[in-house]
Amino acid sequence: MNILHPTDFSAASGRALRLARYLRQATGGTLTLLHAVEPRYADAARPEEPALAERAETAGVEALRERLAGLDPEARPLLEVGKPIPAILRHAAHHDLLVMGTHGEDSLADRLLGTTTERVIAQTEKPVAVVPPAGETQTLTHLLVATALAGPSERGLELAETLAQATGADITVLHVALGSDQPTLERLNRLVEVFPALLEEGRLEAKLLSTDEPPDVALLDFAEEIGADALLIGRSGVNRLFGSVTRAVLNRAKVPVFVHP
Repeated sequence: MNILHPTDFSAASGRALRLARYLRQATGGTLTLLHAVEPRYADAARPEEPALAERAETAGVEALRERLAGLDPEARPLLEVGKPIPAILRHAAHHDLLVMGTHGEDSLADRLLGTTTERVIAQTEKPVAVVPPAGETQTLTHLLVATALAGPSERGLELAETLAQATGADITVLHVALGSDQPTLERLNRLVEVFPALLEEGRLEAKLLSTDEPPDVALLDFAEEIGADALLIGRSGVNRLFGSVTRAVLNRAKVPVFVHP
């Protein structure tokens, strides 16, 4: 995998970086570290001293470049001056997976607009692994794939299969339904039949969970029950916005969540 890790040098980004390193090693891939900074050094200088402003901005950018390179000597550091979200989306197009941290919903602005991580997920066509503030995963041993049996389900399973082959993890595919639905279970079994090797090894199983609980609650409770150390879920939005289940899972998950488009 070619992995992109956007960082703001925070503790949240540090947790995400550890997962990114693990995935790079497991997949034999590459890792790019991206930091986008908006010009601000010149604002602190007096307008009648343009040379001083330019030197201050150049020194600040170079300091950030050195700090970025020091995060991981084996990664490719990439510093851009500009707005973070457009820079992340532009570079995401050339990578297989983004790994990002989240600070959670800290403010009214976050609740209305979404965090930077959520806004990237809503616009990119690449999967994004989100590492929550509540905890982190150093290894992947059991992946829980939530499926709505819709178009993105196959993409989510393909990503899970790639991760499982690289890490040796087991996969549980779960569909949360209201009441018993035998045709749905048959569709679920057909969905996983495209990975016969994992089925034969006993590393892939499909589960139908009938419940009256909200889907996000049922999913997270089930993840904790089986000891899943990562979740995979579709973006499940309309007009490129988040579905309520996906956002609720992102806000409450205690393990990394891989969101696929």
